[in-house]
Amino acid sequence: MIASIIAITRYCIIAAGIAVAYYLYFRWSDARPALEVILLSCVAFNGIISFVSHVIFHKADARRLGLESASPGYQFEVGFANLAMGLAALAALLFQWGTSAYIVLVLCYSLYITQAVIFHFCRFIKGERSDAGYLWGSVILSAIYVANMLFFALAAITQERLAPFQA
Repeated sequence: MIASIIAITRYCIIAAGIAVAYYLYFRWSDARPALEVILLSCVAFNGIISFVSHVIFHKADARRLGLESASPGYQFEVGFANLAMGLAALAALLFQWGTSAYIVLVLCYSLYITQAVIFHFCRFIKGERSDAGYLWGSVILSAIYVANMLFFALAAITQERLAPFQA
């Protein structure tokens, strides 16, 4: 139950962050503030909340994902990776490391979540988890999440004329 509540909270934060980012991007035609919102909501907050889910509530989260095990090592590793990226994103924003750092952190987290999408998709294809909720939550919505993060990272790369988009 707690793992589902945390997952729903994460999805709401992600959805709100993406909605605000699109609003800012199309309102001002500026990728930087939108990227900052993505970094805060989709990387920092989501990373820290995911750590709580995977480490503190690891048993409930493992049940939710169908990854129950006698050893929570896998859950802890995933949680620590989320925490590391979440705290790095928070530090980047607090200490104003700049757009390039923000882009790298969003791209890094996008790659990380993409790998999770592939993992969950393979589990679905193999029949390890064949329910529609798993497919939607762990594969489809996560892939949409990644696509949105990549959109804002690429928009910022283009706007800032970073390689290979130098003009």
